[in-house]
Amino acid sequence: MNNELAKQLKNITPNDFYKIINSDGNNEIKDWLAKLGSERIDEMFDPSLGLERAINYWRMMGYSQEWIKNKLVEMVNKTSK
Repeated sequence: MNNELAKQLKNITPNDFYKIINSDGNNEIKDWLAKLGSERIDEMFDPSLGLERAINYWRMMGYSQEWIKNKLVEMVNKTSK
């Protein structure tokens, strides 16, 4: 995502977002949001799905397997305190 688009999205209020979604011709956005919501609900019942998503995202961002491993260990250590 480019910086300009990120800035625009950062300033959208929930009400603005609601209007965009509910306007005619935004079926792609509605389908994407439905898929996203379904995935997050699945992750609530199986948290390993969320971890898999995070690992895949880190890989796409170019982080090494060692970095990912250290990040996961760090996360576990934080939650076990």
